[in-house]
Amino acid sequence: MVFGVLADTQAPLTDFQIASLRKAFKGVDAILHAGPVGDLKVVEQLRQLGPVRVVCGNAESAQVRSELYVRQSWKQGALTMGLMHGYGKPQGLKQWLLSQFEEGPVQVIVYGSNFEPFSRQVGGTFFFNPGSFSGRLPEGQGGPGVPRVGLLFVRGLKVDGQPGIAC
Repeated sequence: MVFGVLADTQAPLTDFQIASLRKAFKGVDAILHAGPVGDLKVVEQLRQLGPVRVVCGNAESAQVRSELYVRQSWKQGALTMGLMHGYGKPQGLKQWLLSQFEEGPVQVIVYGSNFEPFSRQVGGTFFFNPGSFSGRLPEGQGGPGVPRVGLLFVRGLKVDGQPGIAC
């Protein structure tokens, strides 16, 4: 299974952004949005590209927070996957994310906080962050940012990812 992953859209997508996502996510089986979406219209726009799982982020309106979950987990074959935006500084973020899924441990966590593209196994969990679709850069990095997405590959028990794809 191949997932197209994005985070940090902040507002409804422009025609150009939709075309960029269509190109970047060509052939994916589903789309994961790790929040914040910024507007529920984004969910509708992504559904036109394929099946979608979405969580809200830390900067959502009351309307968005009332419609979307803060976190989701589901079985993907033999693995349990988790989707959550995440909060706070990069130090300790992965441990905090793990604690959010203690009631039902997950083997894969897709998250969007801190804007840093990341794809790596840490202990018994594979962590994946696509980077920021709004072009925001990780804390401490300067310069112009570009929209980034990622591809997450799940084949049986094998997980791999390609984060930080400019689009």
